[in-house]
Amino acid sequence: MRRAAASPPRRVHEMTAGQIGRVFRPWMRWLWAAGLLIPLMMGAFLLALVAMSFTKDAYVPPQLVTAGTVEEYERGAPIYFEAERVWVVRTPDDMMLALYDVDPGSNCSVPWRPRQEHLGRSGWFLDACRGSLYDLEGRCFGDPCETGLSRFEVILNGSTVVVNLTDLRAGPARDDERDPVNPE
Repeated sequence: MRRAAASPPRRVHEMTAGQIGRVFRPWMRWLWAAGLLIPLMMGAFLLALVAMSFTKDAYVPPQLVTAGTVEEYERGAPIYFEAERVWVVRTPDDMMLALYDVDPGSNCSVPWRPRQEHLGRSGWFLDACRGSLYDLEGRCFGDPCETGLSRFEVILNGSTVVVNLTDLRAGPARDDERDPVNPE
């Protein structure tokens, strides 16, 4: 049978630990310094990024949007501008309108439905949440709406259609006595 080796005397063990500590102490100091240095460098970097963000102007969305030419619009066929959430409409009597794609009551999208039937006519904007109906001019004709779709100012520069996104006006009040404007 083999005998287990005797453990080294305690004094030898302490001496070895002291020698190892002397060898690794500079390495441990470097790790300690790097441990503090890295967070300090990251903090300085983040501080520089924050300072740079204050020097740049904030994003300003476009105030005027060129929406093509009048000839590009078919009468009674609205064209949607998704980024601006605007429906640009050429009515049957050649009036250009820019309708905001948000129902004033529900704040839901109001998509164009050319096959939607109401009052014996086809072609309505339909509130996706509450079912309100709006004609080509954005006027309210189907419950539960009380006002029409909000509108942006349209500027005709020659035959170019420009929508002024800074000029949003409330839609007209509901008037059931008027005839709706629908595609011909």
